[in-house]
Amino acid sequence: MTKSQSRVVLFIPLLLISAFAAAAPGPESQLKLIPEPKEVRVQEGSFHVRAKTRILVEFGHQAEDRIAAETLAEEIHDQSGLKLNITGAKSESKQEAPKEAGDVIVLARLQDRRVRQFLESKGLKADLIGDQGYLLFSDRSHLIVAANTGQGLFYGVQTLRQLLRADGQSLVCPAVAIRDWPSMEWSSLRGDIGRGPIPV
Repeated sequence: MTKSQSRVVLFIPLLLISAFAAAAPGPESQLKLIPEPKEVRVQEGSFHVRAKTRILVEFGHQAEDRIAAETLAEEIHDQSGLKLNITGAKSESKQEAPKEAGDVIVLARLQDRRVRQFLESKGLKADLIGDQGYLLFSDRSHLIVAANTGQGLFYGVQTLRQLLRADGQSLVCPAVAIRDWPSMEWSSLRGDIGRGPIPV
């Protein structure tokens, strides 16, 4: 066997290994979220939803964001039997939500400077997401969904619902950092089973 032939023989297995490595799904693809968010980072750990966990909604937006909070509470109850309390919190300078650890699911608006700064410190910037986008962050001690509008917050909660998994007497949400926004925003929607959403 010549030197050039031996190089080819050695090169082929390396090429196959690199091809399989490139094709192997990362942890982000294992989440199977629909629709798939634009940006997803999976991290170590998980947030545990327990009986004492609360869902926190800002007072200034409580009426508008209540639907998202109730949808989330219903999902948690359906999956685990847990009945979580939905409580209110003041926004801006008195908002303590990001610092509360362990037993609070925060549904917030990005107009709240402290929430925005906390998420930016975790690598989640609020630019580009518009009115229908959202940021979702979870680790061992925080679970936050934040958006510019109630509509964006609702979409973020739909993603959070898909992330929750049963774990004994609790639910877990994997530690993730998600940023998502629609490719095209709709001013209003009319349903069509055959064709999906239609702008009106």
